[in-house]
Amino acid sequence: MADLSELGLTTYEDQAYRTLLGLGATTAKTVATESGVPEGRIYDVLSTLETRGMIRSQEASRPKRYLAVEPEVAVERLAEGKIRELEGQIDRYESIASQASEELGSETAVEERFWTTAIGTVDSLELLFERIDAADSDVVMVADAVPSPLDLDEVGPDLLDRLARAIERGVDVSLLVSENILAEIPHTLFDRASSGPFDAKQFSVRTTETLHGSLYLIDGDELCFPVVSPIERDRVLGLINLKDPTFALELEEQFRMLWESSTIVDADVD
Repeated sequence: MADLSELGLTTYEDQAYRTLLGLGATTAKTVATESGVPEGRIYDVLSTLETRGMIRSQEASRPKRYLAVEPEVAVERLAEGKIRELEGQIDRYESIASQASEELGSETAVEERFWTTAIGTVDSLELLFERIDAADSDVVMVADAVPSPLDLDEVGPDLLDRLARAIERGVDVSLLVSENILAEIPHTLFDRASSGPFDAKQFSVRTTETLHGSLYLIDGDELCFPVVSPIERDRVLGLINLKDPTFALELEEQFRMLWESSTIVDADVD
């Protein structure tokens, strides 16, 4: 039996509505007797059901009579009310989260150096995506190969979604990739990267032959390094995340020199 409590009805409200469906138009006293709802509660219960649009009442009759609205209409109204309630909660939580993020951000201490690691493909991706989601100003991605067992068809859309959200909040995104990766990128990803937020000046892609590894630079002071297997060159064992402004600045300067000599990629090109 469907549990209407999931849509916001109390046990008494559920019992009263189901009873009215079976009885047709009848009085509150009869509903109480047949449903098991105490007489001291029945009028409040019926009033709530009427407010929700699940039953109707006949004011002119004495005693007052009630009639259940057809189930498909009643349940739809119940669901719509619940959806509105949840949407209100979502708006409230988003507002609270935004305020909390601003307040906590102002209290964040600046660390001179901090590092952490992720082991395995899944955890490495999760850590990288977390750092992209946290970016405030810029994201630089340098990659010479797609590590095993990653598949661009599977990982690519999620990566683009996160980069798109970063661009939309004002983050500059620069991708420098090898010609090998460029050849492996599915056309669907090229199509995605040629529209929406990716056609903004904040997003650019270049390619070069002189890459010997991968590097991700976040906000000019944070680095992510894939740990490559010494046995299988194309397999990543994990990811190191390092916050070191001095070291990051040094690598960013090297990146900018290489970036200027690299070739611009047009996402519209097949």
